[in-house]
Amino acid sequence: MQARKKEIIAKSLWHAAIAGVGVYEFRHNKSTLGKVLSIGLILFHADAAVCDIQDKPTTLQRILHKMF
Repeated sequence: MQARKKEIIAKSLWHAAIAGVGVYEFRHNKSTLGKVLSIGLILFHADAAVCDIQDKPTTLQRILHKMF
């Protein structure tokens, strides 16, 4: 049980760090495409961080599960 909690926290922190990279990219990209991609990176990984800490499937996983 303790190992599972550590894994959940590590995954959540990993996704939060990648969302931070997205914020950096958003601030430093000048092109519209770069900004759009960085927003997608932020949104996807912020959602994954929250879902990991709650131990729920991500929004994308829920949408794909409903489709198929």
